[in-house]
Amino acid sequence: MRKILIVLALCLVLIPAAASADIIQYNGIQQPGLKVEGKIDDDRVRVDNLGEFDVTWDEKEVLVAYCADILQHGVGGVYDVNALSSYDPVLNNNLYRAAWIMENYTPALGYPDDPEVAATAVQSAIWTLLPTRPDPWVLTKVRSGSKSQRSKAKDLYATVLSESAAIDFSSYTFANDFFWGESQQDNQDLLFATPGSGVPEPATLLLVGSALGGLWGYRRRRRKAAS
Repeated sequence: MRKILIVLALCLVLIPAAASADIIQYNGIQQPGLKVEGKIDDDRVRVDNLGEFDVTWDEKEVLVAYCADILQHGVGGVYDVNALSSYDPVLNNNLYRAAWIMENYTPALGYPDDPEVAATAVQSAIWTLLPTRPDPWVLTKVRSGSKSQRSKAKDLYATVLSESAAIDFSSYTFANDFFWGESQQDNQDLLFATPGSGVPEPATLLLVGSALGGLWGYRRRRRKAAS
């Protein structure tokens, strides 16, 4: 019986978490941005309400969330949630870039400068990186705020896109845990962050599994010797 329990424990350690359909509750915008205008191909798109979302994910703490669908309305409901780490960083480079921009430039995660400017630049960059149509949305104009804020938001938008393109995500370590939530009710898809959990990498999991297996073998040999 003990052997069976140890084998089951090893399986639980080595099997990665699967995607789950979870409930995300929208609690409002925790850091509003500025009004923006951009283009998708030749179509002009204006947005008046954007920024960092305050959401609750099945009662788990969410630090910050941003939407990916500039052409979609509505937030919350049933989502298919996957950890960012479950996506290949090469095949899903833009998704990793969006998470990197959030981690380094969002006010909720500690970016120290003008929060309205930062939220505007981050959200605009995410809309550019994660298009809902073949052609991405491109920021062309910031329509509110002071002259200085409008200029800074456009400059920061260009900066974060440029900097994120240079990151090697095969070796980069995020301080926070990021998740991609795909709406199952035609609402906005979300990229959101939770506090870093310190979940071991696959190599660490294998090491732990090997150690448990070795411990079981050692105990078994001792029991044989005793008998």
